[in-house]
Amino acid sequence: MSHQFENGFFVQKPAWHGLGVLLADAPPTAAAAIVSAGLGWSVFKTPLEAIVQDNNTWHALSVPRHFAVVRKITQADTTPTYQTLGVVGDQYRPVQNEAAFEFFNRIVETGMVEYHTAGSLRGGRTVFVLARLNGNLRIAGDDVVDKYLLLSNSHDGSSPVRIMFTPIRVVCSNTLAMATARADKHKRISIRHTAGAVARIQNVAEYLAGVNAQFEQSADLYRYLAQRSINTFQLSEYLTRLFPDPAETAKRNSARSIRDRITALFENGRGTDITATNFWRALNAVSEFVDHSRNLNNPDSRMYSAWFGQGMQVKETALQLAMQLAAA
Repeated sequence: MSHQFENGFFVQKPAWHGLGVLLADAPPTAAAAIVSAGLGWSVFKTPLEAIVQDNNTWHALSVPRHFAVVRKITQADTTPTYQTLGVVGDQYRPVQNEAAFEFFNRIVETGMVEYHTAGSLRGGRTVFVLARLNGNLRIAGDDVVDKYLLLSNSHDGSSPVRIMFTPIRVVCSNTLAMATARADKHKRISIRHTAGAVARIQNVAEYLAGVNAQFEQSADLYRYLAQRSINTFQLSEYLTRLFPDPAETAKRNSARSIRDRITALFENGRGTDITATNFWRALNAVSEFVDHSRNLNNPDSRMYSAWFGQGMQVKETALQLAMQLAAA
């Protein structure tokens, strides 16, 4: 098993990925959330050096404009431990876990959201926190979607601080791609690790002002998909365009296997008992495959992919294609 997931918590019921520690109640503050998630450590930047050997003598040579990001873990009555997380440039400024969580602390105080899940992935290189907003979105009948905000922060220079709208379908816990007809900046915000990063994270009023309107717009597009029927031929076209046959025979067999597995989920997957044969159901079959069926032996890797990696890209493409075919 790969070890993408390091530690974390979730509230009241086990998460779909089956990882982390279960809490009975949501942490009331950022400080409590950090403790519960095992994120009470810090990072710092230090000049990078290359160690070279000359006969029996070792020399340290500085590497200009390159720095290592190092994690420091301090526990009671123990010597601190250190771990290198990544290599960054001279403009990079670390954003501590406490500073990143401050984004949610301000809105938790208003009663608008509550902490739901938090933790670290990739050996501390990625830290995340998921907070649930009040209310939900009814798509059709008993089919509802909960509203979440997902914040992620990398400590290895691989990505900026990201804050994203994250809809999750209740009946199956599918993490959905955000459906919005507006520009990409309205469903996520990215903050580079520069000198002004912390101030930008804390200045969230403008971003949150229209959060419920953005989710409602997304729900309208989901409802549209739920009203558009899909037949066997359309489903086959949808999945073939998502997972086309490559030239190599071995990979072609893999693509066909994926399409067959998603077709099975479309027929008998989670939530099919409350969903008609429509494009909304097809979209959720893809999401269920990515979130729950892909990489069954690696739940931690599957979680990272579904939220931040190739899995999320697949779901975004699936959403765009569903909208396109439903309108045809």
